[in-house]
Amino acid sequence: IDSATRQRLEVLRGAADARRKICIDYLDLNERRTRQRVLRPLGCFYWSATWTLAAWCELRNDFRSFRVDRIEKLDVQDERFRDEPGKTLADLFRREAAARDCKENPP
Repeated sequence: IDSATRQRLEVLRGAADARRKICIDYLDLNERRTRQRVLRPLGCFYWSATWTLAAWCELRNDFRSFRVDRIEKLDVQDERFRDEPGKTLADLFRREAAARDCKENPP
């Protein structure tokens, strides 16, 4: 793991633990440009050699995953967030489990 990713992970984990919103500049490879997002960081996960951030995206009003190596700028905000129904890490896990169940066991 490179030092920039390691530093971002430390900041992201700290923000998630403190329940502080973050503002990121994220490199969107599809559009080949950087986009700014305000997020509620929920957790960092390692998938097949790539670190990702699971977060609630204020812009999309939905869960999103962001590759940590594509976060170009990261600012922890003073604003805190509270767990709200439908916006927690547990809610994300339940949604993903339900989607997997539907895919594996179609009606």
